[in-house]
Amino acid sequence: MTDQKVSPSRGRLPTYAGGALVLAAIAGVLYVNGGGGGKASAVGQACAASRETSQRVSALAKGEVAAMSIASEPEPMPDVTFTGPDGQKRKLEDFKGKTVLLNLWATWCVPCRGEMAALDRLQAKAGSDKFEVVTINVDTSRLDRPKAFLGEIGAKSLAYYADPKAEIFFQLRQSGQALGLPTTFLIDGSGCQIGLMQGPANWDSEEGRSLVTRTAEISSRPAPAVTIH
Repeated sequence: MTDQKVSPSRGRLPTYAGGALVLAAIAGVLYVNGGGGGKASAVGQACAASRETSQRVSALAKGEVAAMSIASEPEPMPDVTFTGPDGQKRKLEDFKGKTVLLNLWATWCVPCRGEMAALDRLQAKAGSDKFEVVTINVDTSRLDRPKAFLGEIGAKSLAYYADPKAEIFFQLRQSGQALGLPTTFLIDGSGCQIGLMQGPANWDSEEGRSLVTRTAEISSRPAPAVTIH
């Protein structure tokens, strides 16, 4: 089983130790629906087209990525902000039209370090105009370490995204979506959350590649035309 370390201090985020996950934690992840019926209805409609994607890829969350929780009712991801490789602000909205595997990580998080090479290989093999691995570093001190670590493991395909104040983690934790590090979101081209992984995975496995490439393939298809009689 896993050992989740939780600190009351904002300066140290909880992590997931080991390769296995606490299933109860995954089952307990909450998807915020906005409360009011009208707002919930609007949220549901915003991701209505994403339901088919979720349904069609749910069976692919198996093997090395079996802990990925696929949403039965996808909802929009919060439009979090972070910095890009050029140091300029970026938003998730900037990736609209592209399926994204969004991963939150830190250098002091041992399970995070263990999966970064696999994420780099996944980007190298599956990255395209339809799919991107977006790893966001949330180190809040010694900000030279993340890039140095990526150099040490020979990562060449991942663009460097960062949130040196870890605001993304705390924002998503408040909504029950990020219980520790690493946390990974599968987001379709409409910006809707298709899946959520609490903890590490072998993303460069056959199952990992199949899940993300199939999601990108379905998500990138144009919506069928509506015939009016």
